[in-house]
Amino acid sequence: MTMTKFISLASIALPFFITNTVRAGDSFALDAEGYIRHWVMRAPIPLPGEEAGSEAIYKQQIRDEGALRPKAGDTVKVGAKELTWQNITATTNFFDFNAVLKTVNDRSAGYMVTYIECETEKPDVIMAVASNDGGRIYFNGVDIYAFSEPRPLMLDADKGRVTLKKGVNVVVFKIINEQNSWQGAMRLLDKTGAPLKDLKIKLSP
Repeated sequence: MTMTKFISLASIALPFFITNTVRAGDSFALDAEGYIRHWVMRAPIPLPGEEAGSEAIYKQQIRDEGALRPKAGDTVKVGAKELTWQNITATTNFFDFNAVLKTVNDRSAGYMVTYIECETEKPDVIMAVASNDGGRIYFNGVDIYAFSEPRPLMLDADKGRVTLKKGVNVVVFKIINEQNSWQGAMRLLDKTGAPLKDLKIKLSP
């Protein structure tokens, strides 16, 4: 069964490239349409056995995944492997795990984490997200969203409202890939649907 959950708290055919030259101490703006292009990435994490992606999205591939606060160079042990986080920048409005890894990774989980810094509290912020395939989002440690079934990437597929607190807000975005393309996107809009401008995106807590 397809499940989409977004809890309130208070034509993509363009060429793209991914780089990882950003530094954790840098701060960035949202792009002109409100998309977050700067993330800390950990992938791929192969799914065990014959576990379906629709089941895996509700399990933790990294322990305490909602509390993740990584920066580039940090390591995490998954099974017998020690994995390293890296900074990435998408040069279009979505990110692509396979493009970063330069391989196709079927039946895998990947994590993107970003830090949103606000000078004042911002209620009623619209978070618009897309995932290929299933996605799950933790916002400031709270599980706010899950989509469990395979699908192509459709920008703004799901929307929900969050309150950005003053200071640093943490987004953990997990995406499960069943096969082939493995992508995600997130943008932030004000209550009228206009892209937010006055935020800083950072890559370290």
